[in-house]
Amino acid sequence: MDQLALHRRAQDIFQATVGGVGVDQLHLPTPCEGWSVADLVDHVVGGNTWVQGLAGRRPITGPEDDKVTALAMSADAAHEVFAAEDGLSRMFELPFGTMPGVAFIGLRTNDVFTHAWDLAKATGQSTDLDHELAVEGLKASSMRIQPQMRSAGGPFGPEQPCPEGASPADRLAAFLGRAVN
Repeated sequence: MDQLALHRRAQDIFQATVGGVGVDQLHLPTPCEGWSVADLVDHVVGGNTWVQGLAGRRPITGPEDDKVTALAMSADAAHEVFAAEDGLSRMFELPFGTMPGVAFIGLRTNDVFTHAWDLAKATGQSTDLDHELAVEGLKASSMRIQPQMRSAGGPFGPEQPCPEGASPADRLAAFLGRAVN
């Protein structure tokens, strides 16, 4: 799979989902325990600026009072890091180890896509998001996430039940510990 194309699609899906959020919904809780809709948007913007900083770039964040513009600007700048000539081969120093851009972009893609699902769920939008991205995310997560990485309040909760015939995005969310019902 073209990792750059998947990353761009995840960023676009997240932005489209944010576009469906009303100002009166920013305070709503999300499937990420303790995080509101606004917190999740800020988290993705922060992740995008983190990518830029790890690449030695001055982070582009956009205006603080305009979450949609800040998200778009930070997403474009993060994507530019990975799309650079050495973006997928360069090594990134992360808190949990050093990894090449080709692995880091996969983590970022899955994080952004999963949080699009979280926002959709929290704000009553369809969670039937990009099937191909969800299938790829589930494949990658199944290989990466070990049982010891799962805990209540941790990055990945215990796998949740998922109804028969659920969308791939719902199956991914359930695998990552989200309640899909």
